[in-house]
Amino acid sequence: MSSFSNLWRQLGRDKLLISFCVALAFLGWQGIRKNIGFEVSVSNITVDVDAPAGWAVWEKSVHRVNIVFRGSREAIRYLNNEQLRVVIPVPNPKRGEEMVIKLTEANLRNPTGAKVVSFSPSEIVVRLDQESEKLLPVKAAFSGTLPEGLEIERVVCSPASVRVSGARQILDEMENIHTELVDLNNRQSSFKESQRIALPQAGRMLVEPDWVSVEVVLEARDGEVEFEKVPVRVMCAPGERRQITVTPEFITVTARGREQRVEQARGADVFAYVNCHELTESTTYDLPVWWTCRPACNW
Repeated sequence: MSSFSNLWRQLGRDKLLISFCVALAFLGWQGIRKNIGFEVSVSNITVDVDAPAGWAVWEKSVHRVNIVFRGSREAIRYLNNEQLRVVIPVPNPKRGEEMVIKLTEANLRNPTGAKVVSFSPSEIVVRLDQESEKLLPVKAAFSGTLPEGLEIERVVCSPASVRVSGARQILDEMENIHTELVDLNNRQSSFKESQRIALPQAGRMLVEPDWVSVEVVLEARDGEVEFEKVPVRVMCAPGERRQITVTPEFITVTARGREQRVEQARGADVFAYVNCHELTESTTYDLPVWWTCRPACNW
């Protein structure tokens, strides 16, 4: 009991010193917390493979990663995926060998003072191949749909081919290369625009040139309609009073034209006739049948 009393009396005498130590510890903790207490996650950080000259990426399991950072408010404030980049060095590759590489802070190009807490995913699988080059024809890729009644008549890419360099295994399997998507929505007439070449994500590839001109020629889509039992009429000279008989009396007329106009056509607008102006003898004739329609048809 006396020991406890002595301790209590000693604490009473040193309470000023103890208070000072507690305050100092608190300020120290606040300083540490200010410097390392903030965390932020940055998504879609590009992953590149630093291959030696003459080599190219054949396969890469990860193209972008997410990283959690810790640091001061100032250090993490301006972190974004545009200023950050993960670079994987492969100094001594072997063709086709699968390499599993653990991602560490040493792989990160980071201009800030923020520290890495974790990578997601935490490793990458890489295979390299010898670099090759190939001339590939360009094909335009499309998205969206054309308005009703229009269709693509032809597509011309200029230049028609581009030079692509990359892993030999990938290039050997490629027969052509596509542009980024050309939007067809709301197009009313033929058009021409520049489009970037869309490189496959299988490996890091270079293309020259990396932009091409795409010309798309549009035309109206033809529709077809049949008019059945159209009466065949006789066209004679004015005042003609001869009796002329036509066989057959009714025919079927097949019409083609712009799809929208074809759909609007009606049988009552169509006329079939034979021209009898120059017939002189009362005999049988084989005559061509002509047809026309009212101006509203506008074929």
